[in-house]
Amino acid sequence: MSDSKPLNTPISSRSSLSLHDGDTLPKPFLYRNIIGAHQYLVLTRLELAFGFNRVCKFMQSPTTTHWSTIKRILHYLRHISHHGLLIRPTYSLDISAFSNSDWDGCPDDHRSTTDYCIFLGDNLISWTSKKQQVITRTEFEYRALAHATPELI
Repeated sequence: MSDSKPLNTPISSRSSLSLHDGDTLPKPFLYRNIIGAHQYLVLTRLELAFGFNRVCKFMQSPTTTHWSTIKRILHYLRHISHHGLLIRPTYSLDISAFSNSDWDGCPDDHRSTTDYCIFLGDNLISWTSKKQQVITRTEFEYRALAHATPELI
């Protein structure tokens, strides 16, 4: 990976990985080891959370398509080692929150994902993303808001 070409994003937001994409990997332990070795990055690198969330779903039976996605994330990591989470001094104590939900986002179980991020001034101070336990269509936007509100308070 040392001579890999730079990539601007770790994974496409439109990627729809499924359990049945590609052929089964002959050595799935390599897939699991790479994910395990990089899990700590998700805590400090918000842009990696989405990609790692996607590939972690397939730890039990990874395929060649999932392996290609892991390699894309590694290409991205190789060329952003100088990036970090920027926290700037601010005099504003305004707290703002943004929430979102993705109805029927997973092609395997058709569950939605809700997420939010909270800012103090211009600084990101809290974020989360959670797959819902139930399949619902009418309340998915309200669920995202309901998860963000206690954190905001």
